[in-house]
Amino acid sequence: MSIDISMMVVVQQYLDARRQLGFELIAPGTELMRFARYADAREHRGPLTQDLIVGWAREHVKRTSTVTAARRLEVVRPFVAYYRQFEPASEIPPAGALGRGHRRLVPHIYTDQEVAQLLQAADRLTPHGGLRPLTYRTLFGLIATAGLRLSEALNLTIRDVDLGASAVTVRQTKFRKSRCLPLHSSAIQALGAYRLSRDLCHGADPNVPFFVSQTGAALPARTVEGVFRHMQSHLGWQARGDYPAPRIHDLRHTFAVRRLQCWREQGQSIDHALFWLCTYLGHAKISDTYWYLTGVPELMDSIGTRFECFAALGASS
Repeated sequence: MSIDISMMVVVQQYLDARRQLGFELIAPGTELMRFARYADAREHRGPLTQDLIVGWAREHVKRTSTVTAARRLEVVRPFVAYYRQFEPASEIPPAGALGRGHRRLVPHIYTDQEVAQLLQAADRLTPHGGLRPLTYRTLFGLIATAGLRLSEALNLTIRDVDLGASAVTVRQTKFRKSRCLPLHSSAIQALGAYRLSRDLCHGADPNVPFFVSQTGAALPARTVEGVFRHMQSHLGWQARGDYPAPRIHDLRHTFAVRRLQCWREQGQSIDHALFWLCTYLGHAKISDTYWYLTGVPELMDSIGTRFECFAALGASS
């Protein structure tokens, strides 16, 4: 039996049915509605074809095209299986037809010069001499120094920043964990200077956000992202990695890679160090932390050396 209704309606029916079963489908739902708009714009009716699906998956993709297109294909395949009850001739693209959809993209690892440029650019924000430039300088500096996620930094309250103990407490984060992070004295000095200025402007209630807007309200992540994009576009950085441009989150990646490099230079046991770093970063799995060994050529060299030792032991046994 053929159906003659818009793909937007069918996709919404599919999402409603799946959500009633307990599936959130937030990001997949967004992608499926994009697919529906794509199909409706072409006045598609009848069975879904691989040409239509692959055409949508590959539309408007840039440097990350292979991964983005593959992920889109993974999202649409279950929907096509559902759609076949109405249009049995619909074609389900083979799994992996456009490659792997879950390859971790290579981040931009900042140089020390680029981090310094970012903080200097924050100092030049308007209003000159106001709290806003200091807010962004301190925020980006803390993320770079402690490897925080942007959401973690923005969710800090005044009571979470313990200047006396030289630590910050990150509460109920991505994996519903809390952790206390010791900080270098230079970071505490910068946080103290910001705290003094923000308290003069907006008071010192211990339960309010540490990083605030000019009105004293919490800083929205979207606003911070917009300010960062404006700054980085003027700095003229060339992206290194798989993303079109450097991101705030790449400061976290840079922290992890530089910390591992430092431990390597000091002769620390990398195996032990990775467990420390896993805890500090708030990772749920140690495998997520081991991934950072691929971050820069120097660390890849460590992997190669360790594999050669492992291979030599295997050959001698």
